Amino acid sequence: MTARFVIALLGISTFWACGSDSVMMPDLERGLHEVGNLTRPRNLHVATLLQNGKVLIAGGNAALPPAGEGVIKQDLIVSAEIFDPETGISTRTGNMNASRSKDHGILLSDGRVLIISSSLRLPIEKYEPHSGRFDAVADAPFSVGTETATVLPNGEVLLLSGHPGGGRWRVFDPATGTLSDTFAMDHPGYGHTATLLKDGRVLIVGGQPFAGEWLPGRNFIFDPSSKAFSEAGSLHVDRILHKAVLLQDGRVMIVGGYRRDGRRALTVEIYDPETNTFSPAGTSVMDPLAALLLPSGRVFFIHRDNGNFALYNPDTQVFSPTGHNIGPWRSGQTVTLLDDGRVLIAGGLKTTDGGHSPESITDQIFIFTP
Repeated sequence: MTARFVIALLGISTFWACGSDSVMMPDLERGLHEVGNLTRPRNLHVATLLQNGKVLIAGGNAALPPAGEGVIKQDLIVSAEIFDPETGISTRTGNMNASRSKDHGILLSDGRVLIISSSLRLPIEKYEPHSGRFDAVADAPFSVGTETATVLPNGEVLLLSGHPGGGRWRVFDPATGTLSDTFAMDHPGYGHTATLLKDGRVLIVGGQPFAGEWLPGRNFIFDPSSKAFSEAGSLHVDRILHKAVLLQDGRVMIVGGYRRDGRRALTVEIYDPETNTFSPAGTSVMDPLAALLLPSGRVFFIHRDNGNFALYNPDTQVFSPTGHNIGPWRSGQTVTLLDDGRVLIAGGLKTTDGGHSPESITDQIFIFTP
């Protein structure tokens, strides 16, 4: 063990021994560091960066997935907490009104956070950071959960649902707590992505109907000014459950997911709003568990299979491993970009033997410094 590493460990140990909220966490060198613990283990929770730089972490599932396929086991969590990246300390805040998991956490311009369920018929809740309270503000938007929720330039939120009978959409106004009527849309719904473009429109990519046929090449643009959908260009590879990342130049990177034949989609495509077209942009060897844009312009990825980290350079269209990993096999964690460009990774399922059967739900918190 090098002397430098020993000194770093001693510094971290001294910090935790102090146990004071006023103690600052030691500066973290580049790489992956375990920095603290959640107030309780969580899986499939929500994490939202607040305006003060702290992170709201709420809900989740406390039950391990059963060994048998097609069986769902749930022990939903009602509690929430606030993690402070400056101190490495997470503290309890108010409870939500309903136990829930797999939510969308939407930061509003006034600093409050909307909690919207992606899979359950639960009311929309709003978190107030100053009081630490959650309040139910609207009924569940859809009977089957909300697939994507996108804040529009006017402060309203576009909600899209993958409904068994076809796609559905509504607009929620946080200022009044009102939902628009429900409208059908000529879009598959399930497994799509929705990305706010720099001009205020929303790009909707991929997906398929519930238990239905694929609709090849059907991608859409939603225009908030007219509340109308128009066709976007066609993907070179139709996909669901992929990731979409808005790049610094306004284009959108589409990566990962699954093809209509069930195989993984390993090609990368980039959508250009100026030409309304998708273009090939390299090949990925990973199925991304998480993807987010860093301040450097590179895109950060976590590999679903082995937890390896990689960075994608849009200029060279090359993926580069970082040499870091949150393995063994892990899923259900949250990955959040902090104000200073570091990446917060919290909770999730993990194993100890490198297999694919989760053995525990963790309370570990890591920070990756690119």
